[in-house]
Amino acid sequence: MFGINLYRVAGVSMQPRIPAGSFVLCMSAFKRPSLKLGGIYLFKHPRLGELIKTLVKIDSAGNLWFKGENDTSISSQDMGPVRSSRIIGKVTLIISA
Repeated sequence: MFGINLYRVAGVSMQPRIPAGSFVLCMSAFKRPSLKLGGIYLFKHPRLGELIKTLVKIDSAGNLWFKGENDTSISSQDMGPVRSSRIIGKVTLIISA
């Protein structure tokens, strides 16, 4: 395993940045990626499962806040904070459908 995995995006929450049905390449987080605001990450949400969202905030406690690119996406407030240990990988390439 080289730490790069291919995932298919099923929903519309990241449109128009990532159209539904697109594929993304994710760099595995076996070495914690340096987190950057505006970056797109795959993570395991404790309630919602695996999600691909944009990082919009790192709070003073180190919690991560994400959002979708589409207005129909769940809000950051409804999703709540995510621990950095839940990051699976960083999206490095989008292959549009």
